[in-house]
Amino acid sequence: MRMSICRSLAVFTFVALAYPVFAQLSSAPGQPIHSQHPRPAYSATFDVTTQQTLADGTVITRESTETEAQDSEGRHLHSVTQATPLFDHDLGTFASANDPVGLTQSSWNSRTKTAKVIKLPPRDQRQGCWADEAGNFRINDSGARNSAPTSNLSITVGGAALPNMPLPLPGVPANLPAYTRPKPTIEDLGTQTIDGLEAHGHRFTTTIQAGQVGNDEPIVTTHEDWSSTQFGLIVRSVTDDPRSGKRTRELVDFTPGEPDPITFQPPEGYEITTEELHKVDCPPTQ
Repeated sequence: MRMSICRSLAVFTFVALAYPVFAQLSSAPGQPIHSQHPRPAYSATFDVTTQQTLADGTVITRESTETEAQDSEGRHLHSVTQATPLFDHDLGTFASANDPVGLTQSSWNSRTKTAKVIKLPPRDQRQGCWADEAGNFRINDSGARNSAPTSNLSITVGGAALPNMPLPLPGVPANLPAYTRPKPTIEDLGTQTIDGLEAHGHRFTTTIQAGQVGNDEPIVTTHEDWSSTQFGLIVRSVTDDPRSGKRTRELVDFTPGEPDPITFQPPEGYEITTEELHKVDCPPTQ
């Protein structure tokens, strides 16, 4: 039996739309927030497919389209377009754009035709912690000038903060103690051309031994990344996990060069809410 749910709503986007999500970016000394060197500019489209096989053999297929764009000054857009039964299978787009030049962080939702623009404090005044009125958006700057967000990401959903920790590899539970966290074996897959871009691939194979997460047999997951070093872009990623299924994200359209500036702004006609951040007490360090 096969059930196909085309362009169904991904968990990440569903959470982002349904709950007040609070993202905190911690900065580390010596890494630039806004580099003076031009960044590679491009526009890219990805097809994302997830297949999950249930115990009775039912196959659930979810599909979506993701768009990324970046200009030479560091502006960046990420959007997800998909359908869901909750909205009569109509396509909807949820987008987020960061503008380090205009000092704004924007997000918009095509289903509600609404957008929110957060005005960020100037970089030379950003030391400490800042938040919007609702507390759903927060930045934490350690005070190091010319510093950039690291991969550490803290998210609060419904007022409960998750620990500020590096995101783990797919398939590796984040709550495992460091001394029991399995180390993946890494295989160099060489290079190949994907939608006109030369990409270098690696496969990470992780085995969670029996008993570590209540499993009576080992769980083996694999994750492949194919990266274009020229544009700093992952052009294909494949994660295969027996618990959640197989997810493939692959580049299907790529355009080098500067995107249209309106790419990083909410579409015309949307109802836009603008907020400025204010200084708040930083959470105690652990």
